Amino acid sequence: MVEPASVEVFMSIIAVVTNAHWIPQLSRMIARKASDDFSLWTTFILLANNVIFFAYAGYIGSVSLAIQTGLTLAMLLLFGSLIIRYRTTNLLFSDDFWRYFDKKRQTPTHL
Repeated sequence: MVEPASVEVFMSIIAVVTNAHWIPQLSRMIARKASDDFSLWTTFILLANNVIFFAYAGYIGSVSLAIQTGLTLAMLLLFGSLIIRYRTTNLLFSDDFWRYFDKKRQTPTHL
């Protein structure tokens, strides 16, 4: 049987290594200086999810889960800030979304 401390150390290493998946996305966004193809909504959802899991990691006392979610939170904050910085289109809603409401306002309500 493997000791729990050994499992925590192993999973902490895995947490650090698996968070390397952010590097290609971040480098692509920085190199292109564009983020229109990245969803800010998805980033918000992932951020909320990881805040909850980070709190859960503290609650259960799991160092490896806290490392993984902590690193993911840091990367999501960086990722989200780069999405906002390099966005050339509307941040949260498409232009079509706003055009729909503009058309509604321009439509006469009385005949």
